[in-house]
Amino acid sequence: MMRKGEANAKFQGSKACASLDLDGSGKADICSGSGFLDHMLHAFARTGRLDLEARAEGGFYRIEALGEAIGLALDSALKDRSGIRRYGSAAVPMDEALAEVALDFSGRPYLVFAGEFGGERIGDFEVQQIRPFLELLCNGARLTLHIRSYGENDHHQTESIFKALGLAVRQAASKEGEGVPSTKGVI
Repeated sequence: MMRKGEANAKFQGSKACASLDLDGSGKADICSGSGFLDHMLHAFARTGRLDLEARAEGGFYRIEALGEAIGLALDSALKDRSGIRRYGSAAVPMDEALAEVALDFSGRPYLVFAGEFGGERIGDFEVQQIRPFLELLCNGARLTLHIRSYGENDHHQTESIFKALGLAVRQAASKEGEGVPSTKGVI
């Protein structure tokens, strides 16, 4: 069974599209308008062994549109979520930084983000855009996501977050049994 999803999203005049294959090999073709975010999404795809194609255009809100498009593509790839593990977690160190990610493909979007960044920018990327990107990814994918992170280097901290997220998505989306993994029978 193919577990691929595609989606388009618009946010405040910006637009994005994404295609995601849950059973990929880690290939990524990204054009977000930010070299740093492209690097993070390559790390996400490579670490999670997900094939990801994503494009965003527009102004400041293209990052949010991209988060939503990737989330919607993930939701589409999961279909009715039958047979998936549902829960995933990972901790990824990167030098002095550490990120711990836990997620649940619960059908209920929610983000808990515990971490601080020291600066305002990482290269061409405004650090304040990380949270909205992740919130819209959660909304699109209908997942609950908890992130704890720390580090002295904002680049390392962010990269450890995206790598841990890739690992946790791979784990939670893995095939494990039959039916929808919920006591209610629906997610």
